[in-house]
Amino acid sequence: MTRVRLVDTNLIVRHLTQDHPEHSRAADALFRACDDGVLKLIILPVVLAECVFVLESFYKHSRERISAALRVLISSGGIELANTSVYRNALNRYGTSNAHFIDCVIASFAVMHKLTVTTFDEGFKHFGDIRIENDC
Repeated sequence: MTRVRLVDTNLIVRHLTQDHPEHSRAADALFRACDDGVLKLIILPVVLAECVFVLESFYKHSRERISAALRVLISSGGIELANTSVYRNALNRYGTSNAHFIDCVIASFAVMHKLTVTTFDEGFKHFGDIRIENDC
């Protein structure tokens, strides 16, 4: 039977940055077990968002690098993330724009579920594939 664990941001960050020898080795082993089907790791959407924030603000990684690394990570068969396709699309948008990651998630969710976005944020106009309305 496959073991299931909920993942915290620091485990993902250690795996991606390799900045703490002991923690990075342990994180790598967990993700290998995940890839081998021995372990299922659940990533909550808020954890993914925090990873983007930490990697961009603290580690100063480029948006493209963050996008690529996290898309690979969430595509593993041993990773469980609700609405993975929404987050994969959001990471694509994030990696190729100047939009905040959360705005990319909102835009992706709106497009994939054919929803209109209600916002006063003018930045959403840069997403050419979403509908925006502010009235009732």
